[in-house]
Amino acid sequence: MTSLKDAFGFPVVTAIGSGKGGTGKTLIAVSLAQALAHTGERVLLCDGDLGLANAALHLGLSHSGDMAAVLSGRTTVEKATVPVAGGAGARGGFDLLAAPAGSGVLADAGQQGARQLLISLRMTGYDRVIVDLAAGVDAMVLSLAAGADENLLVMTPDPAALTDTYAFTKRLAKIAVGRRPSLLVNMAVGEQEGRRASGALIASARTFLKLEPDYLGFVPRDPHAMVAVKRQTPLMTLYPQSAAAKAISDIAERLKARSSAAKAAAKRAQAR
Repeated sequence: MTSLKDAFGFPVVTAIGSGKGGTGKTLIAVSLAQALAHTGERVLLCDGDLGLANAALHLGLSHSGDMAAVLSGRTTVEKATVPVAGGAGARGGFDLLAAPAGSGVLADAGQQGARQLLISLRMTGYDRVIVDLAAGVDAMVLSLAAGADENLLVMTPDPAALTDTYAFTKRLAKIAVGRRPSLLVNMAVGEQEGRRASGALIASARTFLKLEPDYLGFVPRDPHAMVAVKRQTPLMTLYPQSAAAKAISDIAERLKARSSAAKAAAKRAQAR
């Protein structure tokens, strides 16, 4: 099977962001990494919150990799990661790269740190790199978002989340002209609520920003998700048959299909 790395020559970088905290963004990032690994992709999950990394806490890991060594050029990304569920290449396994949880040691890395990180991530042999961005819209977050190949914005049906996600979309549109972010509505009661929340944001973006985000799907409110966070175990491992896990697997398949379509388009362009 031809990998995304073989097709494009570099990993697909998917940046996952949110306009505010409390949307379940890190849970989504961790779960998507595992779900995409189940589809056969070699996946790296990078905790892009260089100040207050917490992906390792979600995974119950005592060591989160050596992000500082990567940014300083002392080592490569592959040598600085820690394996999760068998590591990249194992079924459902992926690698993690992060700063020490809660240390704040890289809080001042700034936009230059963001640029260096993206360069390092693109020099790896992974099929896909998922960057779990810090919440909010500061300069470093937007630099990482704009430098990625695609953006997935996680929001909830809460009106405040809609407002903050719109602000993220607006700021991103100014520095990544033509970028069409994807939307994922987390903790929705059902499909109707997910479509209603995403539809309101899409309508506002279409009217005022002249762009139309892509609705990727919703993840239902599921008590299993909170249990997984408290037990510091991936949702896809602990409750693979839960409603939230199944919804995230479906979204992973959509991301995979989109990458495959891009690969096919690239091949057609090369054949001309």
